[in-house]
Parts: sequence; C-alpha cells; structure tokens
Amino acid sequence: MSGKKTEQLIYEVYNHQKLELVQHMIKSDPALDSAMIYLQKTDDVHLLTTSLSHAGIHVDSIHGKKNPEGRATALAEHIAGRLPYLVVTAASARNLDITGVKNIINVDFPELLSDYETQVLTESTERVYSFAIPTKSGGTKLLKNLEELIEASFPRATAEGFVYDKHALKISTRNKQRKSGPRSKPLQNKKPKLKKKGR
Repeated sequence: MSGKKTEQLIYEVYNHQKLELVQHMIKSDPALDSAMIYLQKTDDVHLLTTSLSHAGIHVDSIHGKKNPEGRATALAEHIAGRLPYLVVTAASARNLDITGVKNIINVDFPELLSDYETQVLTESTERVYSFAIPTKSGGTKLLKNLEELIEASFPRATAEGFVYDKHALKISTRNKQRKSGPRSKPLQNKKPKLKKKGR
C-alpha cells in the first residue's frame, strides 16, 4: 500500500489541540510549504480556514456547500502553487483529482480505507501526515486495521517545539447552576450511524 516516495507519519494528539498543531507544523516545518488538509466536518473546515487566514497564511477551502466552479478553481490554484494551503472535507475531496498535490495532512484520520489509499498512491504525493487520538491500543480502529493489513506500524512522530497535552480535555458537569426558567426539552437520542461496508 505504501507509495514509492510517500512518507507516512502518525502524530498522536487530542482533538482540542489538532488545529493548533496544524498551524504549528505549517509555520515550523519547511517541508510543509504547501499542503492539502483534510477534515471530516464542514464546520471544522471553516474554523481551521479562518484560523490560518487570521495567522496570515494564504488558504482557501473546499466543502459540500461550495459550488463546483469554486472547488475547481481552488484546487487548480493549489496545484499551480499560487494557493499554498487548501482545507477540504474528506467527502468533497473524493470527487477531486488530487494529482499534483504534494503534501497531505489528515487532521481527522480518514473514515474510509479507500480515501487513504488514494492519498498515498497518488504519484505526486510526497508526504501524508495523519493525526490520531492517543489511546492505549494505539489509535483509531481504521488505523489499527490499516496497520494489520500492511503488517507494520506507521512511524509515530512529534512536532518539535509543540507542547502536547498528556490527557484528554474533559468538561466537568459538576456544580453547574441550573438555569432559571422553564426546563428545556430533553434531546432526542440520535440514531446510530450505519457502518459502511469495507471498513
């Protein structure tokens, strides 16, 4: 599965530090002079794009709410080198030809094995850096399945100069004052998502 030239690294980091780590890596790693950055949710794409832009980084985004012309223009600008950083949702990127993309950062580890294969096996891709939640068992279920498939563990890396939290951020619900006024209706339970075949 490994691409001939593709460097593949795993950075273990908790969710609340992911966006901060992306920005740190862009500013401190000379190899990441450009990158296509993948997330799962459109809201997170907006959040990261805004954060990078405020930091003076030239960036654009591709997501489900962007029209096809806008997507094509942003991708073409990135491949041409005029747009160093492009933040995308994984779902929208499945319809794109990423030939010409040099570096990829998976802020959210891919949900589908085929998404990761596409990234790694694209001829132009030199680096695929993926974030994974630190766990005793060594990462997400798909990451573990992927390592079992290739019968090897991906090398773990840390970003020099970045201070990692050693524990997950937990929001305490103790001693919260109850708001005055009528009680709100309880949220309905969400229906469980169906697992896609091939995971």
